[in-house]
Amino acid sequence: MRLRTIKYFFRESFTSLVRNRWMSLASIGAVAAALIILGSFLLISVNFDYILKDVESQVEITAYLEDSLDQDEISRLGKDLAVINGIKEIKFISKEAAIEEFKEQVGKELLEGIENPLPDSFRIKVNDPHEVALVAGKIEKYWGIEEVKYGKGIVEKLFNIIHWVRVIGWTIMAVFAAVSIFIISNTIRLTVFARRREINIMKYIGATDWFVRWPFLIEGMVLGLIGSSLAIGVLGI
Repeated sequence: MRLRTIKYFFRESFTSLVRNRWMSLASIGAVAAALIILGSFLLISVNFDYILKDVESQVEITAYLEDSLDQDEISRLGKDLAVINGIKEIKFISKEAAIEEFKEQVGKELLEGIENPLPDSFRIKVNDPHEVALVAGKIEKYWGIEEVKYGKGIVEKLFNIIHWVRVIGWTIMAVFAAVSIFIISNTIRLTVFARRREINIMKYIGATDWFVRWPFLIEGMVLGLIGSSLAIGVLGI
C-alpha cells in the first residue's frame, strides 16, 4: 500500500467524521456507554471477589490442647503440626493470652473473680481454605490435641455461598459484555447503513472492497479510541 493511498484513507476518515459529526457523536456515546456499563460491573466484580477472598482467608483452625501437656511437649507438638501438608501458619496461644483476648471482647467486669477456663491452643491457617476440613481431620489425630474447631458446617455453607455468588457475578458480567458488543456492532451497522449511498457511489466508480472498508475501519478505530478514553475517564473518577 502506497503512502499516498494511506494519506487518502486518513483524510477521508477524518473528513467523514466531521461531515457526519452527529452520527460520530452518537457512535462515541454508544461505545462510551457500553464500556462504562461493562467497566462498572467489572470493577464491582473484581472488588467483590477481593472481599470474598479476604473472607476465605479469615478461616482458621483452633486446636485446643490437653491441660496435662508441659512446655516441651507443646513445643514438640507445634513442630509436628507445622509440617502437616497444607498448613500455612501456626501460632501458639497460651491460656493466659486467650483469657485476655476474651476479656477484651466481653469486658473484664464479667470475668472478674472467675478462674481461667480456657486451655492452651494453636491457631492454624491453611494454604487453601477449601481444605480446612481435611487439615483439621489430620490435626485431631495427634496426641495431646483435646479438640479441634473450625466452624464445621458453617464454613462449608460459607464456601458454597461464595461459589454461587462468583458464578452469578461472572455470568452477569458475561451478559453485560454481550450487550456491550451488541450495542457497538449495531452502532457500526447503523453508521454503514446511513452512508450506504456513499458506499454505492464508490463501488459504482470501481472502488475495491478494501478501498471502501479502510476509511470505515480507521473511523471505527478513532471512534472506539475516543469512546473508550471517555469510559476510562469516567470510571477513573
